Amino acid sequence: MTRRRAAYALLLLSVLLFTGCANIPEVSTPHAVRDDKEEPTGNVDGPTKNLDAFDLVREFIHRSGNPEAAEMYLTDKGKQGWNGEATPTIILDTFDTVPDRSPPVAEDPGAVSNDAVTVVLEVTPVGRIGADHAFIPSIEDKKFQVDVRRQKGGQWRIDTPPNTMYVPVSDFEASYRAVTVYYFDKDLRVTVPDLRYVAAEPVSGLPARVINVLLSGPSDNMRSSVRSPLEGIGTRTNVVPDPDGTLVGDLKELGDKSTEQREQIATQIVQSLQNVTSSRLRLRADGQDLIPGRRDWRLGDLKVYDAPTKPDSDQAGLVVTDGRLHSLRDGRPIGGPAGDGTYTVLNAAQSIDGGQLAAVVQTSAGPRLRVGATGGPLQLVNLEAKTMSRPTWLLSTSNEVATKEVWTVADGNVVRAVRTGDGTWKALQVNASDMTDFGPITQLRLSRDGTRAALIANGRLVMASVVRENNSASLRFPRRLRPLDVVQAVGVDWQSQETLVVATTQGALPVASLSVDGLKLDPFDRNNLQLPIKAIAAAPDRDVIVTDSAAVLSVPGVGQLWRQHPHGQGSDAIPFYPG
Repeated sequence: MTRRRAAYALLLLSVLLFTGCANIPEVSTPHAVRDDKEEPTGNVDGPTKNLDAFDLVREFIHRSGNPEAAEMYLTDKGKQGWNGEATPTIILDTFDTVPDRSPPVAEDPGAVSNDAVTVVLEVTPVGRIGADHAFIPSIEDKKFQVDVRRQKGGQWRIDTPPNTMYVPVSDFEASYRAVTVYYFDKDLRVTVPDLRYVAAEPVSGLPARVINVLLSGPSDNMRSSVRSPLEGIGTRTNVVPDPDGTLVGDLKELGDKSTEQREQIATQIVQSLQNVTSSRLRLRADGQDLIPGRRDWRLGDLKVYDAPTKPDSDQAGLVVTDGRLHSLRDGRPIGGPAGDGTYTVLNAAQSIDGGQLAAVVQTSAGPRLRVGATGGPLQLVNLEAKTMSRPTWLLSTSNEVATKEVWTVADGNVVRAVRTGDGTWKALQVNASDMTDFGPITQLRLSRDGTRAALIANGRLVMASVVRENNSASLRFPRRLRPLDVVQAVGVDWQSQETLVVATTQGALPVASLSVDGLKLDPFDRNNLQLPIKAIAAAPDRDVIVTDSAAVLSVPGVGQLWRQHPHGQGSDAIPFYPG
């Protein structure tokens, strides 16, 4: 085949992959992560020659992310018992292959000990990729007996591989691509990112694989928390690039979708593809422009749906110190009783638009929650407790309606204060029964899109989905993030819709940034910090702020130096951004 024909074949493959998305089932097959089904290239390197049995198993594990390469480490029997297309379980890079030290059994007279070795594989899984392409964190130690036999020519091959495809973290990152697909909150007001993983190669097929995941619907943990205007929609014809490089897709089964709904659909597709292709996108519906008069789409052509999740630039943030609220912009106390000393403020939260304030204040009967307009008197909420965490605001349902719900943790119970029709605030219990096994909850931060909650329970960092049904709210599908690394968490906040920052009392990891699923973790620089860390705050496009044992400090990002905040107010201060 000529180079031109080979290139055409690859292009046709990507087209066929994309068009195969038309009828995606709710639950994928075990082959979902590597759904590009390309033919073997024939030029994949085989095992390194003359490896002993133990090093052969190690190299096999390192190459398991590439099924075509990994299969070359197996005997014919081993190939029959190994599913190289299964969704992978991700393990720590440090794993062991050691001799089998179990008691010997009666020898088979026909066995030749020099040509058969049992290798004990010891791994530490950190999670797995589910059929929905999402990372599911977990932690456990596992051991497997791997039988290895010498083949003709003296080379060792695996006769009984592990029953799970284990891929070390570093090899997974080389073989799989983290992609973000977008859905909407239940009110269809803001876009919500959903982090997923697909095969990295071939690169030309990445857009097809991303669309495949997008059309399959939200990840299992997020299905009850978001909506997809793309639900039930498939592709009508092949998706092909025009001669000018524009990627053309024709959707079907749109029915009588309104212009607004079609804009939402365009937003889902364009935002989901923004990091995997630089091509313009030409979106059609049943052969016509998706929206009449709108032929091609780029990111800048979209309506901005995530604006309500980002505090305005004029909202500099606040800080609690000596029972009063001060501005992080100039250090001055804010107006009203929360700033003039009328209330003894213990901690507080400001709504994303800056207009509302929730403050936990000290009283003779213990901490109490007050809510109202920033700068004005705050209403007392009917909530009594011995301890109460820093509040966190739920996203407003529309631009025309003021924020009317704020959450806190009272004596370990998750509670939401809701503004009633007569303007008063009423405390309601949040169903957090799924969190029981994680221990007492001490901190909670709602994501600024309102679909997730980051919690600290017994020093552990936990992510849960916020599920709203009628007038009730629940925390569902909790999963512990980075259980090996984050064990003494004291604070958490949302740096973006898909990135958290966490503070701990651990000297080796005082502050870290991590993905919403916990797979990726980046430590912040420890220099200039005087441990322990007491509080942390973050927001989109803002410096991360912490309070250590000496002062309030800020940093633009990972890898940069902490600097003392000019208006931080000292070592007992609790800084926070709107949200």
